[in-house]
Amino acid sequence: MLQKPIITLILLWQLIDEFRTKKQKHSEPAIEEPDSRERHEWHYLKWGFRAIQVVAAVYILVQLIQLLLR
Repeated sequence: MLQKPIITLILLWQLIDEFRTKKQKHSEPAIEEPDSRERHEWHYLKWGFRAIQVVAAVYILVQLIQLLLR
């Protein structure tokens, strides 16, 4: 019952994330090295989130095709 609204929200979230412009941050040289280390630490979490987005998009696409073929 809640499956379709949740999937719709995930799809909307993914679309907003894809089309949002990525801003380049310019910081001081003393801060750049810790920032790059922190980005590396969060790398796998970001990768996992991206994998969940792809799985949700494929699921929604399959559901849409099944709906259209009925």
